[in-house]
Formats: sequence, C-alpha cells, structure tokens
Amino acid sequence: MAKRARPIPDDRGFSTLEVLLVVAIMGILAVIALPRIDLYRIQANSAIQIMGTTMVAAQREALTKQHDIILTFDVPNRRMRIIWDANSNSTIDAGERSRSVPLDDRIRFGLGGAPARAFGAAPVNFTRTINGLPALIFHRNGSASGVGGFYVTSSRAVLDGTTKWNRDTRAVEIVRATGRTEWFKYNGTAWIRGL
Repeated sequence: MAKRARPIPDDRGFSTLEVLLVVAIMGILAVIALPRIDLYRIQANSAIQIMGTTMVAAQREALTKQHDIILTFDVPNRRMRIIWDANSNSTIDAGERSRSVPLDDRIRFGLGGAPARAFGAAPVNFTRTINGLPALIFHRNGSASGVGGFYVTSSRAVLDGTTKWNRDTRAVEIVRATGRTEWFKYNGTAWIRGL
C-alpha cells in the first residue's frame, strides 16, 4: 500500500493579530520614551560637534596648505565663517575662498544659565576682531592667534535667563600654543570635558 503525503502547514508568515500586537507594544514604548528625548540638548551636542570638528579641520588645513585659516563668529546671525587666507595677511581679501557654518534655529551662541569657564562669559571670547567680528586665526604652524573659546546653548536657555536649562550649554576652548580644540558640556553642576 502506498503512503499518502501529508500536507505541510504554511507557517512562514505573521497573522494579523501578531502584527497588531507588535505595533501596539511599539506605540506604548514610544509614548513612554518620547517625553524623555530632549531635542534641544541633542541639537546643542550636534552644533558643538559640527563647530568643533570644523575648527579641527581648519587647523589641519592651515598645516597642510601652509597658509592661515581665519574663523569669524557672527553671534547675531548665529554662524561661524571660515576663510582660507591664501596670502596669510590676517585680513579677508576679495576672492579668498570662504564658507559658513550656521547654527540650528534652536541653538544660539551664549552661556545661558551656566557659569563661565576661565576664558570668559561673553558668547565668543577671542580678543582679535576682523571686520567687527570676533576672530581666531590658525597659522601655518598649527598654532592659534589667541586663547579663548565660545559657548553654544539652546534658545530656551538664552530666552529663559534662569538656570533651568543650563544643562543645554556647551563650550569650545582653544589652547594657543598648540591650537588644540577642547570641547566641554555643563552637566548642571560642573563643566565636563567631552560630550
């Protein structure tokens, strides 16, 4: 007698009930997690990383191309401008290449409610100015034109004026001899190196 082949059940898919259950669980987790996500703080971290890495790249460009790189800080318009000073005369001449690095709409130059670091309390603390803007120059040997730094923080920290949002504040500090860029964040009680 010949054996009959049994049909094998098709278990390769998900039932509608299983899919709905997974979607419901994901929805519950999203409702719990979303209020804990602080977009202002995330954007402050992003802004300081972009500006800090741009400064490191500018210093390396000065070393590689053997000409000065000028950085100007336009606080009211919330942007940093990089100028390739082809003749290394510490002025912005016509025809020199430049680009701007803008801050996000929620981010401002400023200290917010955090205490100042040793380099000062102004939003941008460089003694040199070019065209009326605070400026820093990375020289051909990698050194910086001065010591100083700047702060970025959330718009809510600037507008509030209290210490409620002081954890949104970040800082970049320049060490003159080496031109090294150091990043800091304020955790609510102290400045901590790195992010």
